Amino acid sequence: MIDMLTRALPLAWRPFSAKLTGVNGFTGRGAVSFLIGGDGAKKLVVDMQGVAGREAEVVANDQTVVTVKIVKGRANATFTSKRGAKLPDLGDGVRIDIRQNGDIILSGVLSRN
Repeated sequence: MIDMLTRALPLAWRPFSAKLTGVNGFTGRGAVSFLIGGDGAKKLVVDMQGVAGREAEVVANDQTVVTVKIVKGRANATFTSKRGAKLPDLGDGVRIDIRQNGDIILSGVLSRN
């Protein structure tokens, strides 16, 4: 889904993405996409599966960015600055962690698409 999103964007958007893999014995997986528009608008798309619990925090360079709801082991959410989400500036090389109860369960690094 994230690949389709970034391919259909106007050139003014700068897309970054991270493949998320399980760490510390967790077996979930997913992806995060971060997009910056030419007008400064920001969009964060989170897609995960195989994740237990009811919610998880998306953390960028040790700072919590957003919290996502998990339903039946899956989470799919989109956050945009145009809808009031306070998203930081993220880019190439930023580490993305998914945390639950303080533990990192998934991790990846953003790279430019």
